[in-house]
Amino acid sequence: MNRQTQRYLMALLAIASLGIASFAQSTPISKPASIDARVLLIDETRTFASTMRVGALAGILRQAGVDLEVRLENVASSYVDPLADIDAPDVPFDLILIVPIGIEDGMAPEVWLLHSGSASSSSEAQAGIAALRGVLAAVFDGLAEPVGVLDDLWVGLLASQYAMEGWLR
Repeated sequence: MNRQTQRYLMALLAIASLGIASFAQSTPISKPASIDARVLLIDETRTFASTMRVGALAGILRQAGVDLEVRLENVASSYVDPLADIDAPDVPFDLILIVPIGIEDGMAPEVWLLHSGSASSSSEAQAGIAALRGVLAAVFDGLAEPVGVLDDLWVGLLASQYAMEGWLR
């Protein structure tokens, strides 16, 4: 397993354990050790309740020590590329989470989990992705389900596009 995959796995496991524990307990959780992972969280939602859920997710990620960048994007539809016409960063992300417009009214009942193909090649990385899915399912509690690159053709194509453009490692 290469070093990037190890960092990715550690980040996902820490995020999952922190998120599950924070929803299961009412007592504060101590901040874990810093994790070297870059995550881009794109919020396309337009309602206060959905934005609060995205804020809770961002808080969980930041508590886990993830290097998090949050972008609020105004798109016409959930299938419009939110990063179109934006230059890729100098340092690509390990993971991109997209909360699409339409989760408020059920038109897009999914949160997209984008990563490169190499991130899902090991069983440890797959376990980390499964744990992150649990955190996303808890945060969006029935409003939206997490969908990854292996679950949906659109998500897989978008992840491939972002990898080619330099958004994903």
